[in-house]
Amino acid sequence: MMLFGTISQRLCGLKKLPWSCDSRHFWGWLNAVFNKVDHERIRDVGPDRAASEWLLRCGAMVRYQGQERWQKDYNHLPTGPLDKYKIQAIDATDSCIMNIGFDHMETSSICC
Repeated sequence: MMLFGTISQRLCGLKKLPWSCDSRHFWGWLNAVFNKVDHERIRDVGPDRAASEWLLRCGAMVRYQGQERWQKDYNHLPTGPLDKYKIQAIDATDSCIMNIGFDHMETSSICC
């Protein structure tokens, strides 16, 4: 984990990546990786848990039905039966969610 922190700090300090004409391409690629839908993960842990993991990984916050506090930390996601925690609200302010990740929401309990 320390290695990733060191690498990310160095990359953040670069104005231009040596192998790229524009550093935005790298960050766009990295955001796309975080937004990629893993249908096997959705099947394994359930749609709400998988959607929560995606949102938190991208910097958003999630609030579950029956809870007042916002879940902000990926490492402190609640555990339990797959259908116990249903997403009630999402705060995606300043997050890196992209439309390619919206398939996470397709089968979750959150609706329009």
